[in-house]
Amino acid sequence: GDPGRMPAPKQSDFELNWTIAREASLGPGDESALLAEANRRLFRRWMAAGRGEWMVPRDAFDVVELGSVIGSLCVYDRDEAADDYLCRVFGGAVVADLGVDMTGQYMSSYPAELGDAVRRGYDTARTSRWPYISVHLLIRSERDDFYRREDGRVLHEKLVLPVTRSGRGIDCFITHVARLPADALRGVFPIAEAGPNGVA
Repeated sequence: GDPGRMPAPKQSDFELNWTIAREASLGPGDESALLAEANRRLFRRWMAAGRGEWMVPRDAFDVVELGSVIGSLCVYDRDEAADDYLCRVFGGAVVADLGVDMTGQYMSSYPAELGDAVRRGYDTARTSRWPYISVHLLIRSERDDFYRREDGRVLHEKLVLPVTRSGRGIDCFITHVARLPADALRGVFPIAEAGPNGVA
């Protein structure tokens, strides 16, 4: 997998190392590729909302109806003029796991290596107009100048659903980050260990 790092605010007491375990575009019949039931439900909703059309409308995903997963949802808008993605919503559960709140921030504000990896999924979903999945192993370590003890491991299954606000193109993304047990992929396919790449 590709090692990476996540920016953490100064008040965080941990560093976060991450490795990409899997990335893929999803189309009809690919629901079984998703491990998290919440992601399977959202994928089915996206497929049904499209009704065979080439784009899914943003209003197919009502915030009230998504209440049970709202804390793990993120919403990004495409900014064509800036060739960037602006985070409108960054779910509280995602903030807790990553140690940073991206609400109101552009994707280009990520460190270069991380930004490239994250953007790849959104660019792919925008051009293909199909959902995109990426699975990341996150390893949290206590922040210490002398000894960094591992604090925990989390597996994130991130589903990126391309939608349209304008009806003229893919200009919005509903993203759900499902938290899974760190060993959920054991026996499915190997995950490389995350390297020592935490942010000071």
